[in-house]
Amino acid sequence: MKNDPLSMAGLVHDLNNVFQTLVGVAMQLEENPESAELAATVLRSVERGQRIATGMQNGNASSADFAAILDRAEGFLTDFQAAARGPAVRIARSVDPGIELDGQWAWERVLINLFLNSGRAMPGGGTICVTARNGRQGVEIVVADEGSGIAEEVREHLFEPHVSAHGSTGLGLNIVRSIVLANGGEIRAG
Repeated sequence: MKNDPLSMAGLVHDLNNVFQTLVGVAMQLEENPESAELAATVLRSVERGQRIATGMQNGNASSADFAAILDRAEGFLTDFQAAARGPAVRIARSVDPGIELDGQWAWERVLINLFLNSGRAMPGGGTICVTARNGRQGVEIVVADEGSGIAEEVREHLFEPHVSAHGSTGLGLNIVRSIVLANGGEIRAG
């Protein structure tokens, strides 16, 4: 697909049609008290999807406090784990105050993809540690988990498309790398 405004506008339009269907399903689920929590999860996911799609269409213009971006990504992880009935994964954070990032939708995507990978690396659950510091050379963000690690032969290709240490599509870390590089950053796996 071309990366021109009409193509992006068309993509966002089509995604909004999908989101409207999900909103309709969530509204039906809300009618049953036993499904109210599931309905709320669906509605939060639709809101996230709309925010990401709109952000992609509008570019990197909007900035936000990193802590707020982290809150939204953590909320997504919580909803994802609940919907997947996965093990408990918690976020521990140590974040310098006042860190602002341009392109907040993109950074939310970065964190979500890193969190989902960390969750897959900890099939029994665990803790993801997020550290963000203001340094002389800019902001440094570290995401670490309690997983078993990544095999050396996978690590050297980890950010390439369709490479996965845990049997997923292998696109998440490639998306992460693309966003980080597009924003003038560097990325590495430890």
